[in-house]
Amino acid sequence: MPFYIGIMTGNSMDAVDVVSVETDGKTFLKEQGFHSYAFSKEMQENMALLRGQLTRCQTRDDIENLPLFETLHQAYMTQIIACVVDFIRRFNIAPADIAAVCFHGKTLDHYPPSRKDKTNRKTPYTVQMGSGQMLADGLYRYFKQETNEKMVPIRVIYDFRSDDLLNGGEGAPLVPVLNAFQARMSGVQNRVDINAGNTSNLSLIQNGEAVGGFDLGPCNEYADYLMRTYTAFPFDENGLYAAQGTLDCDLLHTLFRQGQSFYEKRPPKSGDPAIYNTQNIQAFCSSENLADKVHTAVYFAAYLMVYGLRFIQGAVPHRFLLFGGGWKNPVLRETFERLLFGKGVVLKEHTAVFQEIRHRLTGKPLIQLDDEAQATESVLMALMGAYFDLKKPWTTPQLTGCRFPSVCGIEAVSDEKRSVYTDRLCRACF
Repeated sequence: MPFYIGIMTGNSMDAVDVVSVETDGKTFLKEQGFHSYAFSKEMQENMALLRGQLTRCQTRDDIENLPLFETLHQAYMTQIIACVVDFIRRFNIAPADIAAVCFHGKTLDHYPPSRKDKTNRKTPYTVQMGSGQMLADGLYRYFKQETNEKMVPIRVIYDFRSDDLLNGGEGAPLVPVLNAFQARMSGVQNRVDINAGNTSNLSLIQNGEAVGGFDLGPCNEYADYLMRTYTAFPFDENGLYAAQGTLDCDLLHTLFRQGQSFYEKRPPKSGDPAIYNTQNIQAFCSSENLADKVHTAVYFAAYLMVYGLRFIQGAVPHRFLLFGGGWKNPVLRETFERLLFGKGVVLKEHTAVFQEIRHRLTGKPLIQLDDEAQATESVLMALMGAYFDLKKPWTTPQLTGCRFPSVCGIEAVSDEKRSVYTDRLCRACF
């Protein structure tokens, strides 16, 4: 059965997650190995700096001519290649057994159709950095030199968001199809899956199929920002700060206002840290009463998850699967459950909304935490690679708003003579 390697570097930019998956892309999927490789603080800081520099760029040439882009892309790809090499050796994988290496790249900006308004004439775009061709060539050269034998070409499937966005879609979220695939394997037909990453997103599964999916808003984004800014820690491990704090209702209201137009917008929609105006937190946050602010940021993340259920049409499945790193914070889990059961604090203007959501639930909420789903996004890349090989559409109009079902991705095949790379940015970049 085909064997795929999936690679993901998310918005949090904390690590390179690599997974090996055995799948036929139809009914079978089994994770064979997983490892996470931490990014250095310097790499994280430079990525944040590069994202800031993109605000003055109008074309892909503008981006590629930034001195920081040139050096950072090289450093990023060097680390990606090293991580995949280590992973293959760590799990004793023969390169000839790999159907494809499936690579997301690093998102630097995302401007989908849902962000446009009547006064903004910008064409939707997404910016992912990372040359799939460089990855294919780097892996090929390494293993050819190591074995000193004739190597089979190495395939990399990548640039998974461009096809959907160029087809009028949001380019996100991509995970609903994977969630439905896994639900069918476990015998579940109807469920809501909620991913707690830097951004949270929802997948609606009905009759074993993904029939809806959209981003909900910032999840780890605000709390992580507060921790990085006012403490020596990158995030609130095990919710220690949040657990010591109490809810600041005024701050809760302010946070909602920050991104109100996005939170109230009907799907399809996809988010991005730029939408949430994270930098503006400094205007109304400080290190004073930090535990209360972190608690409120975590509460707000759970609040948006329940609030977003309003956009599910008709009955809301009462089964929920929670996955993603944010759920390691017990305050997030407890707050989500309390709000879902009608026991949490709700802003006055949303009282009727939350009551109506609970009324539409098909039964008493059943909440399952998948605390082993740390590899979900890299497994997603692997399964998308399998779909690409089968020429199966990954996105549909009901999931992302695209005009017609889209097969997502392009392929790079190793070429040891290549030295110039024109795919350092994705096809839908500006």
